[in-house]
Amino acid sequence: MRTLSFLLLFLLGACGPAPSSPAGDSGVDAGELDAGRADAGVTDAGVTDAGGWTFVGIAGTQCALGAQAGLGYDRASPTQLVIFMEGGGACWNNGTCHPSLFQWGPVCNYGSDSVCLWDNPGGTKPLAVNVDRADPYPADGGGAFPAALASIKSSLLFTRRAENPLREASYVFVPYCTGDLHVGNSTRTYSTKPDLFTAPTTLTHHFAGATNMDLYLAWLRTQHPSVQTIWLTGVSGGGYGAQLNVARVRQAFPEATVHLLADSAPMLDSPHLADWKAAWDLSADGGFTTLIAEAIDAAPGSRVALLSFAEDQVITRFFFSGGTAGEWLTPPYGTYTTNLVALEAQYDARPNARYFRLPGQEHVMLQGYGVVGADGGISAPRASRDGGTNLKAWIDAWATGTGDWSSQR
Repeated sequence: MRTLSFLLLFLLGACGPAPSSPAGDSGVDAGELDAGRADAGVTDAGVTDAGGWTFVGIAGTQCALGAQAGLGYDRASPTQLVIFMEGGGACWNNGTCHPSLFQWGPVCNYGSDSVCLWDNPGGTKPLAVNVDRADPYPADGGGAFPAALASIKSSLLFTRRAENPLREASYVFVPYCTGDLHVGNSTRTYSTKPDLFTAPTTLTHHFAGATNMDLYLAWLRTQHPSVQTIWLTGVSGGGYGAQLNVARVRQAFPEATVHLLADSAPMLDSPHLADWKAAWDLSADGGFTTLIAEAIDAAPGSRVALLSFAEDQVITRFFFSGGTAGEWLTPPYGTYTTNLVALEAQYDARPNARYFRLPGQEHVMLQGYGVVGADGGISAPRASRDGGTNLKAWIDAWATGTGDWSSQR
């Protein structure tokens, strides 16, 4: 139980921004976000961070409980964009989104729904971040944004330092508050009853990830009408969001080359996919493996990268454990690894796709690129399994198209 406790706390913590979604000493005045554009009936400019970041509320977007969402934005180059999509679990039914006596999460599914003693994600708490918060990303830049921004700014990959090959790009942070891997387009009604003595209540859950993304991209288009290169990335749920939205990004910026990097988000074919599609109204033909193969083939000039661990404990549970406590306590790692190896074969067959795999059951690798400490020092990058390269050199090669970018496992 102790292992599961660590897992689920990590799942909804490190699975989110993680010290691997970077930002930093921009030196770019946030005032470059033209007030005229921001007030054009489309956005509300929120609090500006001293490092150049601002939160921009985007009209028409929705978090799970209906509040408006927005973007974190650090303006620099008009022709280069780095888009980072926040992660943090996923949910698709009453028990995973809004657990209560009507249906608890899978950790408490042990034969009786009358009581749940697991007061954490997967029990009495949702399996996705921010879905139970009334207004997680308010237009003033409060709520969950300061903590997300602090995590982002710890990563070398979003700093303006010379060590970062993407230092001249404009940075975009896409928040996660819908629970649908950023691809939902539906509204569902759930009932909750926290205890025997409280009257039941009904709430509306907005799975609005896809419609939000369309609005974010429309706003970014007004700010960047002539983009040449986009680096689209994300960790965990945000990594799936990046892969599932890459076609949407390419359509919004047809003149740009869009490179894709997903951390701890292998596109495996889960037996739960039908439930996810039904809950989120995900109108995608085929499984996840087919979708990523099509995305890779659709743009031969784009580089597509995957970071993964050989027995990722979080993805194994989400994709291959059933809905009972026993299945979540004993995840089928062998099934996950078999499917991961099959997916890697799809990458091997394509010249513009590569992967970086490490042994172990960890989840989220991008912090291994380099974390900037309070003293300005940078943590050492994670080495490949054979020691022949490291994660920073490998991601730099993905970003620039130069250097050794061969698959590692």
